[in-house]
Amino acid sequence: MLIMGICNPSGEDTNYNGLYLTKAELQGLISEQSLLNLPVKTEHCGDNIGRIVSAYINAGDELQCVMELDDKKKAGAVVGGFIRDGLALELSLGYVVDVTHSEEKLKAGQKRVLEVSVVKKGARDGCYITAYENKGAMFCKKSSTGQNKAPLPPSEWQDFCAKL
Repeated sequence: MLIMGICNPSGEDTNYNGLYLTKAELQGLISEQSLLNLPVKTEHCGDNIGRIVSAYINAGDELQCVMELDDKKKAGAVVGGFIRDGLALELSLGYVVDVTHSEEKLKAGQKRVLEVSVVKKGARDGCYITAYENKGAMFCKKSSTGQNKAPLPPSEWQDFCAKL
């Protein structure tokens, strides 16, 4: 099963010192292609249920990823069912942050993405599955509320699939 979704909202500005990713850090992840083949998990734990196959910054400056779930694994098949049934439609990016401590304040250092997870409720608003395709069936676009929307005219999903 292929799924596409927003994994991180628009990045923070350059002067930001915190745990969230900045716009420059998101751009670096894309230019270095460091997200490709990273694992997909469920709720940030357990075995890998898939991998990231594509990542880019969309028109809203959000981190958009296409992920392939391994439905031959039991956990991957179950999560695919959760997605189809609207039970787990959000995404959460798992990463670690190096933090240094001085007398004055904490400073966020390098951030390293470990995985993306399909979750019931993500930590950040606006991170959710936007489309999925299963066994060549027509894609469905999902809203963050879990309601199916009518099939849409050509989209980012179809554009991506056309380039495969």
